[in-house]
Amino acid sequence: MSALHPALRADWLVLRRTGAVASVRMFGAPVLLLACCVALACGDLYKGYGWCLAAAALPALGGSHAIAHRRVLDALERWRFGWCGALPIARGRTAWTLSIVTIVALLVSLMFVSALLLIVSVSAPHRGDLPYALAGIDLALIVGTSVAMVRALRIGARTNHAGGIREPVLALPWLNDTRLPHLPDWQRRAALVRWRRGGSFVMVGIVLGAVPMGAPMVPVAGLVLLVLSWSWLAVAMRASADATTDAVRLLGATPLDFARARRASFRYPVAAALCGLVWMIVGIALLRQGMIAPAWIVLAGIASAWPMLRILRTTRDTESSA
Repeated sequence: MSALHPALRADWLVLRRTGAVASVRMFGAPVLLLACCVALACGDLYKGYGWCLAAAALPALGGSHAIAHRRVLDALERWRFGWCGALPIARGRTAWTLSIVTIVALLVSLMFVSALLLIVSVSAPHRGDLPYALAGIDLALIVGTSVAMVRALRIGARTNHAGGIREPVLALPWLNDTRLPHLPDWQRRAALVRWRRGGSFVMVGIVLGAVPMGAPMVPVAGLVLLVLSWSWLAVAMRASADATTDAVRLLGATPLDFARARRASFRYPVAAALCGLVWMIVGIALLRQGMIAPAWIVLAGIASAWPMLRILRTTRDTESSA
């Protein structure tokens, strides 16, 4: 353990103290991704649809890259600027530790997806295609994780404090509230950084991988718009809730009017929801499926409800405790 970064033990202690919620947040996305890949591969094992093997490999490739890239970048930022940031640790130890952790996580993922495929293929009529499913998904996981690791370490080697370019293409100064002008800007920048790091790209890869070969381009374009708008909305809402929580903690000792802070904290999420709704309407119109519209609106509402409740609870609890 002496050759590993000491921040690894600190992260382990934090994970133990935070309990099951942190474990679900850590393992939920990889488990869901691998389960979806296996479910897509079942289309070939049980129905003989050969294109399902390629459909299972695509989300494995994109999802593993997105998850590994984001988590390695988060670990680099946390280790460099967190509690252990002032320790005299060589940069090579950081890269070595992250490589070891990534390889262990990759091996666990390979064993997990192999076990799932073996279980679901016990009674499959096309069990002879199991080696192809194993090879395709495993190779996609290895390539996606390796590329993400190399890219993240190259970005981390630049030692810049900014996680990418944080300015949008179109500046929206009217979103800023004069009573608390920096909170909406903080939310917007946090959402942009999280999106550019690959937030919710797993869902996009899964949906694109499930599209059958030869599908019409117009409905596929509508489906892509629906998935992208939903993914952006989920990322923006989570980033807004996290930024609001951090802002309230930082300003907790100041005479802050929490009613005004609550109103200011909803400016950017409401604007993001309206923008996402516009693209959802366009996607529904291209998809030409009447039953999709209410179901998608319900999904978007569920994705937005929990972050909104977090914002309300954070401001209300702080105000009542003050």
